Amino acid sequence: LSSGINAEYGEEAKPILDKFQEIGLKPFGKDWRKEMDMHPLFMDDVPQEVIDGELDRKKWPVLASHLDIMYEDDDDPVGSAQSYKEDGNKEYVKKTKEGYYKAIISYSEGLSKDCKDNELDSQLYCNRAAAQFCIGNYRRATEDCEKAIALNPSYLKAVNRAIECQLKLGKTVELLKWIEKGLAIDSGNKELLKAKDKAQKRLKEERRDERKRTAAEKKRRNEERDLLAAINSRHLKIFLPTGEEGSEEQRTLDSLSVGNKKRVFMSEDGVLTWPVKLIYPEHKTSDFIEQFREDTTLREHLGMMFPPHGESPPWDREGSYTVPKLIAFYDGTEGKVELNLDDPLLVLLQNHSVVISAGTPTFEIHCKSKHAGS
Repeated sequence: LSSGINAEYGEEAKPILDKFQEIGLKPFGKDWRKEMDMHPLFMDDVPQEVIDGELDRKKWPVLASHLDIMYEDDDDPVGSAQSYKEDGNKEYVKKTKEGYYKAIISYSEGLSKDCKDNELDSQLYCNRAAAQFCIGNYRRATEDCEKAIALNPSYLKAVNRAIECQLKLGKTVELLKWIEKGLAIDSGNKELLKAKDKAQKRLKEERRDERKRTAAEKKRRNEERDLLAAINSRHLKIFLPTGEEGSEEQRTLDSLSVGNKKRVFMSEDGVLTWPVKLIYPEHKTSDFIEQFREDTTLREHLGMMFPPHGESPPWDREGSYTVPKLIAFYDGTEGKVELNLDDPLLVLLQNHSVVISAGTPTFEIHCKSKHAGS
């Protein structure tokens, strides 16, 4: 396979292959596909640790050797670091994903030379931050900006890059801190002053919105607490699926929210209002009442749904569904239980046979004559 590389790349591949021999590596052995993936000439993507600014030379010996071939002057760490910086800049200006990755590698190698030149190292950090920013690594980019500023406290370019990162991350508090760092370097900078004004307004809005969210969450928790207390005080039975995690209170709340958009709620006068489903078995259809107060009766609701002189629903062709002709049942595990149409909903729900499932009390409505004959 080495001869195949020589045939395809010629003299360009020879220095790398020679370097393999120097460090005792046999290029492309039995696991040649993996080795090719780790080879700088063939890898499809840059390793994550390299993107993060770290090159493990033992793990990636071929990539490290390739970089060493490009920059062999270890006697001049400043010159070598400068060469890495220039190479990184060439890759960066390509404005491609691959270019940004390669730029990160070059800047990282330049930093590894430990050239003791604070200005050059700060530029390498700042440039690497720019490349990290372009591939969406905003936190890594911010860290590099911090390192650049630590080496060169008046490096405004690094501050501006960090500001861009905070805007992307949506961290307004951190954004203001970086703007203040910039103003400490250039107190009259109009762009920074403008950015500070916008950030302060944004922070004010965020804190206002957070107060609203906190208040809404507190209100929700209080309403849920009062709702559970009301259900318990009425001795209502709620069906809780087995095997689900969480406290009984949370499982009860979850059960009340299943299967419908509306959930039972307590009105200001302390009355529970339920979503209720009415089933008409003879016609295989149903109605859904979104708000059925516990102090109202089935007769009241059926009277509005089937008025004595009103038009019958399309499925009641015989016009037999009028309130005097209707009876109601709850169909539970103990069989069907006939309900009194004049009892308030609360009384119906307190029947020892009634269990509320999926947060929705469900009753069957039959025509007396047809039910009697069934």
